[in-house]
Amino acid sequence: MVISAVSTLALYCSRCGKIELHNVSRFAIHNAECQLICSCGQIQGTISGAGRHQYLLDIPCVVCETNHLIFLDSKLFRQPKASKVYCAQANLELGFVGSPEAIAETIARHKQEVASLASELDDQLDDQGIENSQILLEILNRIHDIAEQGGVYCSCGNTEVDVDVLVDAVELSCSKCDGRLLISAKDEQDLARISAVGIIELAPLRRTSRK
Repeated sequence: MVISAVSTLALYCSRCGKIELHNVSRFAIHNAECQLICSCGQIQGTISGAGRHQYLLDIPCVVCETNHLIFLDSKLFRQPKASKVYCAQANLELGFVGSPEAIAETIARHKQEVASLASELDDQLDDQGIENSQILLEILNRIHDIAEQGGVYCSCGNTEVDVDVLVDAVELSCSKCDGRLLISAKDEQDLARISAVGIIELAPLRRTSRK
């Protein structure tokens, strides 16, 4: 019987926005720290052994603006399904851990879901006859790219955000509180603004007290 000693970490890059796959040897990281570097050159973190059945992932978080130390059980690398790596404070998805096959299946499924959603939105925009449909579609794609990285959330802690397409804007709303955010989608400047951000945070509506 052949037992694979290679495990895979898939981490979202804070610089280029893509998900980078890191194949690491579990034998090697028990004896030395392994640096995880994105293909764009960004250092995404380090992983090292932390006992017989655990590994320590040191990973920067763009939301908390600090590094998180996350202990990973060795069982996570052998499970048939990929497990998510989270920032516990912001409930932000930082990546996945698992076997190479599990990671590949998870990424393929996510790409298919995004492509299907983009197609549905494109049909919806065409049906509505919106003139700036291309700008709207590109902004929607960017929002979903950010959401795929766990970067769309409400300040109440909820990550389940609803999206409504308006004539010249995209409205995001929190499914748990009154948090809302209106993103303009009129022209190329609006597209450039959303393309430059990596995090979209909704804020609950302030209620004024009556005397």
